[in-house]
Amino acid sequence: MKTFTPIAAAILLAASGSAFAGNNTATTLQTGVGNNANVNQAGILTNNNTVMQVQTGFFNSADASQSAENGSMIMQVQLGALNYASSTQTLGLSNTASVLQVGVANTAKTKQTASGLSSASIVQTGFLNWAKISQTVSLLSSASISQNGIGNSAKSVQFLSLLDSSTISQNGALNNADSWQSGILQSSSITQLGLGNDADTRQVGLFNDASILQDGVGNQADVSQLGAANSGSSSQFGFFNDSYIGQVGVGHMATTTQVGAFNNALVGQLGLVGDTATATQMGIGNNAVIFQ
Repeated sequence: MKTFTPIAAAILLAASGSAFAGNNTATTLQTGVGNNANVNQAGILTNNNTVMQVQTGFFNSADASQSAENGSMIMQVQLGALNYASSTQTLGLSNTASVLQVGVANTAKTKQTASGLSSASIVQTGFLNWAKISQTVSLLSSASISQNGIGNSAKSVQFLSLLDSSTISQNGALNNADSWQSGILQSSSITQLGLGNDADTRQVGLFNDASILQDGVGNQADVSQLGAANSGSSSQFGFFNDSYIGQVGVGHMATTTQVGAFNNALVGQLGLVGDTATATQMGIGNNAVIFQ
């Protein structure tokens, strides 16, 4: 009696799952040696989705999965060696995920769950960069990560978000950036140039805006917002500067600017409405603390 080969068993299993799926399209194009690409569009209520995966080089790996998803798209392109890309879309509608990696040993992951009309985009060039975007119960939200260099890491999370926007851009080496958003019509922007900088934004509420710009070595910046219509901005130029902005309430505005080295600025705004704070430091080893 003949038995199923592993390939035949896999085809039978996929056929049984795809009885509830339709009009999905998957395309893979591979040039090189030892590349691996996987696509899963089987399962109930998985319809009208598209996956495109392109790999050129050596030992790249890509995974794409769409489950109970409708009208969504995944595009993953890898040029180089030992890169890994993974995109997952589940229980959503009309989402887009795109990954472009050029270089060696970069890792990119996107995950969209119970979301609609949202977009996740990762672009990495260089070596050993790592990026992840997670969108959960997100509608009309967008997150993008762009990295150029060596050993940079970035993560963007949008949870229970509507019309939120997050942008992370890194050029250099060993920079780290994290963005976390939950709410409506919030904006986060992080730009890093240099070596070993660290930036974090956290936003919960409505209409909040956070921006961080770092140019130099070993700078640290944090903007945290809870409330509505708050604005926090941090700019750092130099070495080992440290800035923290914390806002709780409505309509607060805070700006820190640091030029030099080993400067420290702390701004805490805890009043109900409309405080304004500005801290500007030029030189070495200055300290500023503002509470409102």
